[in-house]
Amino acid sequence: MPEKELTLVDRCVLITLMIKAAPLPQTYFTNVAGISIKPEHRRRLESLDLIEVTPKPRIVLELTTKGWERAVEELGAEAPKRAGASGGTLYVALDFLRRLIDHSGTPADDLFRLQIKADEIALAVPATGFAPTPPAVDAVTRVRQAYQELAGRPGDYVMLADLRTVLADLPRAEVDAALLQLNRERNIHLVPESNQKVLKPQERAAAVSIGNQDKHLLAISS
Repeated sequence: MPEKELTLVDRCVLITLMIKAAPLPQTYFTNVAGISIKPEHRRRLESLDLIEVTPKPRIVLELTTKGWERAVEELGAEAPKRAGASGGTLYVALDFLRRLIDHSGTPADDLFRLQIKADEIALAVPATGFAPTPPAVDAVTRVRQAYQELAGRPGDYVMLADLRTVLADLPRAEVDAALLQLNRERNIHLVPESNQKVLKPQERAAAVSIGNQDKHLLAISS
């Protein structure tokens, strides 16, 4: 496949789908990955049999077998021309992944489909040095149920302020710990509000801090 057929955006779409190893709504690329996908990008990748696109009820992208093979080619490939600093850094990381795969003998699709159980990872410890209160057994389930009540459909973003209102009977620390636990799953997307100016005081206060960044919105894709 001629390299000129794929733009940097095309490649980033394939790489993101490979790393997440799951179908992704287009809103994920826009709100989480920062990739602006135009219709021509979807049409080009679809015409090359690299992705499948589900248009309704929302646009969802998924790698085909050929798309997986093409995405794996980006591991160890040179950065495209005019990729910029962020693009160059991405390909440095991809080259490391290629060497890791070669060293371990683990196929790329097995590596990216690896599921790490929540109980195998300690809860993140905030800067205060105190670990968050471990969630009750059903706290994660309660968060999922509250999301389903608020979201119009899977993949829609809901404000954490609204989520906390539904879960008002649970201590804040318990909800925070449940959100941290859920954040490790592939289909969970906790993101900041892109336009901070529109946030109301209660929406700012309801944020959960992850990686020194306040997250205001939650989406759970199917």
